[in-house]
Amino acid sequence: MPLQNAVRPDSHNARGRWALTVVAAFLAAHIIIPVWRGDVYPFTSAPMFRDNPQQCCNYRVFAPDGRELPAADFLVQRVYDGNPLGYGVGICPPRILEEFGQICDEATLRRHVREQLLSETNRHLPYVDVQHEVIGPIDSQHIGVISKERCRVRRDE
Repeated sequence: MPLQNAVRPDSHNARGRWALTVVAAFLAAHIIIPVWRGDVYPFTSAPMFRDNPQQCCNYRVFAPDGRELPAADFLVQRVYDGNPLGYGVGICPPRILEEFGQICDEATLRRHVREQLLSETNRHLPYVDVQHEVIGPIDSQHIGVISKERCRVRRDE
């Protein structure tokens, strides 16, 4: 009686070679594509914390009556996910003041907050006080607030 579904002895070797070729091609693509084209899912160059930021800022915004306002209303919140600027993870964050690792000067801070005071959300406020903390290395073993400044930004400046 002939075996109709018999497997030829060399078919397992061919299937094994084919599987090995596919795996090798995938691994090679995982190395080549990020170098050649940048991040293309699922191939990534694993950029997290590659930018090695040394400092960052915290911003707190206060209304004329002294209550703290949501930082997101003034686009001064931190939106850092560990990836260098330009590497996305499926979201497009809003254009905010802070670029993690970069410290803006007071003129840039004032210009940005003044633009936000002109928006519909904040138009009712004549001014806000902005507290700007710079966080960075205190010494070789510690990180903390290395400077803290506060400025008043008026809508009509």
